[in-house]
Amino acid sequence: MKKTIFLMLLFPLLGISQQQSEPSKFINESVSVQINKNENEKTVFKSGIGETVTFYPSEIINLKENKKTEGLELESVFITKEHQNRPSQYAKETAWIETSEIQELLFWFENYIIPNLNSGANSKKTVQYVFNSKEVQFKFDVYNNNQTFTIIMKNSKYEDKYFWTETRVKDIPNIIKTLQYLKSKT
Repeated sequence: MKKTIFLMLLFPLLGISQQQSEPSKFINESVSVQINKNENEKTVFKSGIGETVTFYPSEIINLKENKKTEGLELESVFITKEHQNRPSQYAKETAWIETSEIQELLFWFENYIIPNLNSGANSKKTVQYVFNSKEVQFKFDVYNNNQTFTIIMKNSKYEDKYFWTETRVKDIPNIIKTLQYLKSKT
């Protein structure tokens, strides 16, 4: 544990850092920003235990310089602690997908995931599809006749927490609609 903490503190000194998308850099380098999330074009995934990931096409405005950028905001709400006989403790984190990553992500969904939504991997075989953006990793697993969709925030302070679902896999095409909307704006 001490080695891990030491290495995490040492990474910035060595020039090793986590990747940031352009929207994250834009937000972090601005004095004040306004983020306009498009509620009409969002996609929401909910797990059976109350965790969610929401995809928001967003416009980010630097209020001081009146500069703008676009991006896809992923807002994740997940359980950090479970308690007996009282509500669980939740945390919320945000990650961004920049517009230059949208086309590749759309291609990944349309060419690898959608065609496999109705197929199994056959018995005793597992197939995994992975897409990496700068701040988010997507995984689609097909094992036997089961499927799992996983969304991992790479820069999370809760490294062991991520969103996954089996029951909402059928909602994956909704992400394509959100991505196509954002792509049409750029």
